[in-house]
Order: sequence, then C-alpha cells, then structure tokens
Amino acid sequence: MIKKNLKSVILVVIFTSNNILYTLTDIEGKVLFWTTSGLKRTKGTKKVTLTMIVSSIKIILAYISNIRIKYVHLKFKGFDKNKKVVLKFLKQSTFKILSITNNSMLPHNGCKKPKLRRI
Repeated sequence: MIKKNLKSVILVVIFTSNNILYTLTDIEGKVLFWTTSGLKRTKGTKKVTLTMIVSSIKIILAYISNIRIKYVHLKFKGFDKNKKVVLKFLKQSTFKILSITNNSMLPHNGCKKPKLRRI
C-alpha cells in the first residue's frame, strides 16, 4: 500500500555480524519497504562486502524515487565498519537527509567476572 501524500520517511539500517537489514517506514512506523543484503543469494560474510551494500542501497533508492519522497530520517543500529560507506552512498542521492541517529547498544558494565580461584 503506497500513500500518495508522503513527504518524509524513516530508513532504519540494522548491522548484524553477517547481514545488513534495511527497513523503510513512514513517520508512524508502518513498514513500506524492506530489503537485506542477503536477497542476492549470497551467504556468510560476503553479504557485508562493499558490492552487496551498494546493490542493496540502489534497490532502496529506486523505491524511494518511485514514490517521490524528498526527505529521509536515518537510524543506524549495530556495530560495523561499513556505516560510513552506507552514509556516503545515501548522501549522494537526490533526497535530503533530515536527521541521523545511532541507536547502537552499549554495555554498561559487562558480564560478571568469575570468582577468584583459591588454592
């Protein structure tokens, strides 16, 4: 279902260890479109390479230009060295980026240390 009066959307990019998930939602949070790096039938860590990232971003940009959206809010989640690559390719596109947020989870104190062994 495509709404015709959309002006801005939210693009959520989730980085996992072996995959990158892209979800395009409207402001209310309803999913309009989603894609992953694994849709091109690649397996393992090949999904996190530069060529797979570029091809999946091109799919998203084609969908955004198809429904004529002008403004995008970006949300990144997870840890990966390719965040800058994704951001660079999204900045080169025709729409304007209104906000960029990073929702990566950071541990507060880590796991509990084991008891010291007494001999």
